[in-house]
Order: sequence, then C-alpha cells, then structure tokens
Amino acid sequence: MDKRYSTIIFVPHARAKFRKLKVSHRLLFSLVSLVTSSLCLSTFFSVQYFTSLSQTHELSKLTRENRELQSANEQFSKSVESLRTQLGTVEDRTRKLAIIAGISTLDEGSQGGVGGVRQSEELSFNPYRDDVDKMSFRSRRLDRDLSVLEQKFVAQSQLLSSTPSTAPVRGLLTDGFGGRSDPFTGEPGQHGGIDISSANGQAVRTPADGIIVKAEWANGYGNVVYVSHGYGYSTRYGHLSGFAARPGQRIKRGDVIGYVGSTGRSTGPHLHYEVRLNNNPVNPLEYILNAF
Repeated sequence: MDKRYSTIIFVPHARAKFRKLKVSHRLLFSLVSLVTSSLCLSTFFSVQYFTSLSQTHELSKLTRENRELQSANEQFSKSVESLRTQLGTVEDRTRKLAIIAGISTLDEGSQGGVGGVRQSEELSFNPYRDDVDKMSFRSRRLDRDLSVLEQKFVAQSQLLSSTPSTAPVRGLLTDGFGGRSDPFTGEPGQHGGIDISSANGQAVRTPADGIIVKAEWANGYGNVVYVSHGYGYSTRYGHLSGFAARPGQRIKRGDVIGYVGSTGRSTGPHLHYEVRLNNNPVNPLEYILNAF
C-alpha cells in the first residue's frame, strides 16, 4: 500500500540546526480534522453559552417587568376603587343639594346604552375599561348636574338679595298697614305702608339690593326715595330729612339711602316705609325678618 508523507521543517532562530519531521498524509489529515472539529465544537458551545446568557438576561428582564406591571395594576385598581367611592360621595351630596334647591329634574338615568363587543376588543380585553367608561359617563353627568345647581343657587341668591327682609330703621312701630283714620282729618282711609318712629337724622338703610329710581320731593311723602329691587319688588321711604343716594345708583342691602325726618305730611320724626310687589302695596311687616 502506497503511503505518502509530508516533511515539516522547523527553522529555529540564530544558528540552531534545522529539524525535520516526517508526517504521513493520513496523520496530518487526522490532526487537521481534530483541530477543525475542536474549533467547531468550541465555537458551538461558545455560541450556546452566550445565547443562554442572553436568554437568561431576557427572562430576568421580563420577570422584573411583569412584577412592575402587577404592582402598577394593583395601584391602578386601588385608584379606580378610590375614585368610584369619591364619585359616589359627590353624587350623593349633589342629590342632597338638589333637594335643598328644590330641583327634582336632575338626570337619574342609567349608566347609558350598551352594544356588541368587536372581536379585536375581546382580544385586548381590559378588566378596568368598563369601570373607567362608567365613571367617565358619571363624571360628565355630574358636571351637568352641578351646572344646573349652580345656576339655580345663583338665581335663588339673586332673588334673596333682591327681596326686602330687614327693617330699614330701628324705632317704634306707630302705625300699621291697611285701614286707619287719617292723622290730620280723622277720616277713614288706607295706609299703604307702616310708620316707624325714630330719632331725627337716624340713618335709613335699604332692606335689599336694588337701584335708586327717585330721590326727590313728592307731595305727602316729603323727601322720598324710590328703590327698585327687581323680581317685581320695590320700596319707598318717605318724610326723610335728607338723601344719601342719587337716582341710578346701585345699592346693596344695608346701604344708607337717607335720614329720618318729618318732611311732607307728617306729625313728627318718623319713617314712612312701603313695600310693593308688582306695584301693589303689601304689608311691609311680612318682609321684615328682624321684627321690632
């Protein structure tokens, strides 16, 4: 059998002798195959090792993210429950305020219509989406209800501010509203207001918000102030010794508009006070909460 050989020559440095190594082709091929296999195996196991490290790192990262998502999910769940509780509390207070305001038309309907769910929504199902959608609907409805209440309370506040409710001056009630004998002639007549005896120069204060219509002399009344309060209410103040307001002036409850006197058809210092509703005289005592 013919055997082939190869000669390997080693050339050392300096002056050393050359060395020869005679190797058969079969042995050389075996060595090359062994080295190549070793390199391939080494490369394979290295790739496997680093792949395993990468997968382990990725798994650790996914595990950490999963824990973070679970924690965020729990916090979100608590927040949703807290918001639901707060929303219920505000809704309950709103209903009570509506009762106080005399409103019975606030929206007490259902949570809204329902419909089919698309397949894509089923695949991306969010267990809190329904709760969030319902609370969003309730918050919008609550916003509308509060707007209605605000308008109602503003209107009521304006009405209360414009309704005569306090005595214009402190003193002694000397003549009431309705039928009476004329103090000068003794003949039967009608008294369109009340007379409050008080010291000359005592400040007269308006019993409600309004605007001065007249501040002038008028027969019978003497110096008189007419005030329009809105909502059909108006008041008159007669026999004043002087004025503290001018026509067109806006006033608030408690503002001084004049001073007690005895001008006009009067027997002594006092205030003639009238309250009118739609220009019809009404009993002023029914509009004085701080009664004499």
